[in-house]
Amino acid sequence: MTSRFPPIHLGAPGEEISKKDLHAVTQRFKYFNQGRLQRMREFLQPRQYEFLHLLPLLFHQNHPLLPGFVSLETPAGIPDYLPGKQTVDTAKQFSKGFTYKRKALRNYPIQSIFLMGSVGSMAFSKDSDIDIWLCHQPNLSITELEELRQKARLVEKWAESLKLEVHFFLVNSEQFKKGENTPISSESSGETQHYLLLEEFYRTSIYIAGRVPVWWLVPPHQEKMYASYVAHLLENRFISETDVLDFGGLQDMPLAEFVSATLWHIYKSLNSPHKALLKLFLMESYAAEFPDPHWLCVSMKQAIYSGDFNVDTLDPYLQIYNKVDGYLRQAGSTQRLNLARECFHIKIMGSSAAALDTKARYLHDAFMEMIARRWHWPEDLLENLGNGKFWDIKKANSEHSVIRDQLQQCLRIILKITGNPIDHPDQNGDLKLLSRKLRAFLDLRPGKVEILTTRAMVYNKPEVWAIAEVPLTDTETVWCLFDGRLPSQPIRPEQAIKQCETMLELLCWAVMNGLYRRDINLHFHAKTQKIPDTDLSRLLTELFAFLTAHLAHKETGLDVYKTPNRLLSSLLLINLGELLAIDGNQQQFMMSERSDPLSYGESRYCFVQGMHKLSVSSWGEVTLRQYTGLEGIFACLTEVFNETAKPLTAESLRVICYTRGRGRSIALRVETIFQRLLAGFAGHPQQDANRYILPAAAGFCCFKLQNNVLGFYFLENHNQLIHELSSPRNQFSPVIFDEFVLEQTYIPFLYRHNRADQVQIFYHPTSKHVAVYIIDEKGALFVRQHSNANPQHILVHYCVFIKTLQLQAKLPEGIGIECYEIQKNSTGVVSCHPTQVKQGSTVLDLRVRIVVDRLKGQAVYCNERKFDLTDAASYQSLKNYIFGFRKNHEDYPFHITEIDAPDEILGIEPFDRPQSLHYLNYKQKIEEKLNI
Repeated sequence: MTSRFPPIHLGAPGEEISKKDLHAVTQRFKYFNQGRLQRMREFLQPRQYEFLHLLPLLFHQNHPLLPGFVSLETPAGIPDYLPGKQTVDTAKQFSKGFTYKRKALRNYPIQSIFLMGSVGSMAFSKDSDIDIWLCHQPNLSITELEELRQKARLVEKWAESLKLEVHFFLVNSEQFKKGENTPISSESSGETQHYLLLEEFYRTSIYIAGRVPVWWLVPPHQEKMYASYVAHLLENRFISETDVLDFGGLQDMPLAEFVSATLWHIYKSLNSPHKALLKLFLMESYAAEFPDPHWLCVSMKQAIYSGDFNVDTLDPYLQIYNKVDGYLRQAGSTQRLNLARECFHIKIMGSSAAALDTKARYLHDAFMEMIARRWHWPEDLLENLGNGKFWDIKKANSEHSVIRDQLQQCLRIILKITGNPIDHPDQNGDLKLLSRKLRAFLDLRPGKVEILTTRAMVYNKPEVWAIAEVPLTDTETVWCLFDGRLPSQPIRPEQAIKQCETMLELLCWAVMNGLYRRDINLHFHAKTQKIPDTDLSRLLTELFAFLTAHLAHKETGLDVYKTPNRLLSSLLLINLGELLAIDGNQQQFMMSERSDPLSYGESRYCFVQGMHKLSVSSWGEVTLRQYTGLEGIFACLTEVFNETAKPLTAESLRVICYTRGRGRSIALRVETIFQRLLAGFAGHPQQDANRYILPAAAGFCCFKLQNNVLGFYFLENHNQLIHELSSPRNQFSPVIFDEFVLEQTYIPFLYRHNRADQVQIFYHPTSKHVAVYIIDEKGALFVRQHSNANPQHILVHYCVFIKTLQLQAKLPEGIGIECYEIQKNSTGVVSCHPTQVKQGSTVLDLRVRIVVDRLKGQAVYCNERKFDLTDAASYQSLKNYIFGFRKNHEDYPFHITEIDAPDEILGIEPFDRPQSLHYLNYKQKIEEKLNI
């Protein structure tokens, strides 16, 4: 029913302003707000009225038996509030002896209470949430504010028991006016759209109690002079500062805010696309009118000042549609206008059969019929929208594509109007987070599984699926998902609900968008992949469990976008739909004691062929990547290690393999490798130098950290592996050996004793020779066999050689020397036993010192006699001289005791530090020439 009052005209500063008219304006706004409140009650259950009745009283007095009580000291008191009989009666239901005694308070901590959002509009339903602005004095202490928040949380909990979703926002009007700590409602982000939030507040809020917004008292024709007009009213005492709240005006709205508002509503569209699109079209229409937007709140104020208004015509969503309709008609955007109509219909009528009860449905139907008549909608449009509201997945998928395109078009139009790029360096923090969120959700790229914005609107979900591999050309195929059984031949991809490049992407898409059910009847048709029905069912169950665990209840706010996008967890599927070539040929089928699936049997066969990695990231992205063979498996493991959020755990990767007869062993092997990578490289700074070596088909793979990034490289054969172990290192570099790596040697066992800053000399004597293994202070390996040698003699010479290098300051003095004898018992068990070196008195009687001059070449000093090594004769002359020192001129190997040579001769790279290995290698090189 339309309310008609005489027009009110408030003069400009210097003109006549009547206090009576100011009071009349206030009363008119309150009357209008009561009408909206009554409209809201039409959609509530009788028990829910209790909340509206008690809301102001709960914050006016602290009563121990009323909902939300924290303490008697909690800030309470609303100016000019007096509870009515209904409120007192409702309070008596909680406390039979409750009586309201009016107290004259000096201080009113609670300045005002407003409802905000869709409340009071035809879009409100029993499922809608209610935002409440609890405006408080600016000077409340931190303790008082915390008590007030606690009380608000308790009142929210009480409302929940009434089946109402309520959100309180504590508002400091002084801070709000300055744009500081703007409250974020369920509809608006204050920091990204301060003025647009303010406009929405003025247009949609419902006054409950307390001070009134001074904006009510600024006449529409003075809107651009808002600040000066308010100052005039206060300075001339037309109004009292204690009677009003000043949230500010709209005259200083920056153009850039349209960009941030657009991003915010695109963000909201990810869960509620139709409602957000209406707001986006509104942003466009405002931006197109800049610098003089025709604000809807001002139009509403104009109607109230003119005295001809009603709740229906000033319905906030009707106002939005009215403006959007005019804007899109003028732009000639028929397609977008039809989408706006659909969005408006869904917002008013709800997206589910349960959204409205009988009474509410009647009111909403009548409202929509009025809209259709007033704006001359096509005759069948309203009926079609009503019939098509309860969508199936195909409709939701096609609608999502339209919505995604419209969201991107809205952003492009806003950016074109404003000329303000979203990656501007001056953009605020929330805007950057919104940009990240939108890119994570809307940007399409290969391997990313798309989540539908319309997924919540699918109510008719298929009980039967058909998945088919459909040929496009002679060499290309596409995977298609069909609702129901496979269509009749020929199958056309456009008949499908969804098309994807891989079967796995198709299954993930179906699970993520809510189509999975345990009893789904699935028909599978494929030529290139063979998957038994049992494996397909298991796979769907695994996908559902994995995606549900990491996507359901995921944080939907913006805080997760403050940190870089990292993987949360990954699911690795090996050999999915693939038959091993070795299993396809029964003649090649083999059993072997060498059971490593990556290097199986004597032929070193690798059972890993193809892989798919399914990952969920901290930004909510779901991605798929494919890999092939050994290089693929190692690349996948390093990517999971490097790209997953820390701390890494075994749960960061789950492996599945359905390969017949070998699937479990393959999966366990890959999981074990990942766990060893975690143990070897995750979490400890000293692990940067570790190396992890494992079999890889006929060769080996070595994992290593460099600049905190895990990488790998292949060693094609045994010789390359030994070369790797025998290469100099810049720092101590322990080696972790996997099974079947050098298993026929002592080397893996010896490395278990490896310690930094220790030169460890191991020897194993046999009847013909002494095998010497030295692991130097940086973990580099030196191996040499000495024929017809005495073990003690060999140990003495190596110990003397290392100690002499230390005396000459060529090696650090802190390096220790340890000697061990390697023993192997009759059962094949290997052990190491420390050995004391007994240095004889004649060890240093003969010093054999090699000196290298860059210009003159090599020379050997035997004691103090010099021998220039230029040819074979000079080597023989040296040997004859040394024989003279031996009893009976025995012929046993020569040993160099000292080396004095430039770094480049020793093989030391520039800026590298010398290590024992350099001198041991050079010593061996010269000794081999002497011992020919």
